[in-house]
Amino acid sequence: MANWASAQLRTARYRTVNALRLGFFVLAGLTALAVLGLAMTGGLGAAGEGLRTAFADHLTRSGYVVRAVDVAGARDITPSEIAQAIGARPGRGLIEIDPKEARAAIEAMSRVESAQVVRLWPDRISVIITERAPYALWQNGGVHYVIDRRGIVLAGENPADHAGLPRLVGAGANEAAEEIITALARQPELSALVTHAVRVGERRWNLRLQSGSDILLPETGLASAVALIAALHADQRVLDLDAQSFDLRGEGEMVVRAWPERVSGSATRERGA
Repeated sequence: MANWASAQLRTARYRTVNALRLGFFVLAGLTALAVLGLAMTGGLGAAGEGLRTAFADHLTRSGYVVRAVDVAGARDITPSEIAQAIGARPGRGLIEIDPKEARAAIEAMSRVESAQVVRLWPDRISVIITERAPYALWQNGGVHYVIDRRGIVLAGENPADHAGLPRLVGAGANEAAEEIITALARQPELSALVTHAVRVGERRWNLRLQSGSDILLPETGLASAVALIAALHADQRVLDLDAQSFDLRGEGEMVVRAWPERVSGSATRERGA
């Protein structure tokens, strides 16, 4: 019994010492991580900056450096362009590449709509981007541009390479592009007759037809007006009329205006007869 009791006492003492030792190491580790976290986020001021720099230098010397930049989702943008934008030159410390700053730098590129950046330890950076896709041609001030769905000009795109895209004309037409293009896409027969859409006063649209006639659309209820003129043409072929314009700006009505010179010519012929 005495030996058993002595053994139990030694076992309990051993477990207690080990538990205290483990607790000390856990506490020390958590404290170190907390201090390091504060240093990395600037919470320790100048002292923290020195600690952060020392830690970064230690990681870099240990081989945690940029060796590759993996880019997914790119069509026209090259990995080297991405690497240059975020400063990911070979051999630079991986910890020096801040994902948030890198993302902002990539999204500042005119061809990028959105980006995600992740550091993959020990030596890679993963970038996933969504490029802006050509959506329409925009003519303003006699100059043609290729724009995306949001109306942003795509630098480096040649308009001649995108002749099949919808064509928009006028100041502000790029910013309202999606509205008119979506409305016309729902009416393919009407869309086939339209050569381009003209933004008027940055408030509303005119549609220029292949015949030279114009469809004057209202400021509000654009989709309804486009659907109305498409239905009238499908039922009565109204757009086949030799008219200068088809005015839909009045609520619930359409005014067809003839070409002034043709009206006067007709009147002259009638008087001569």
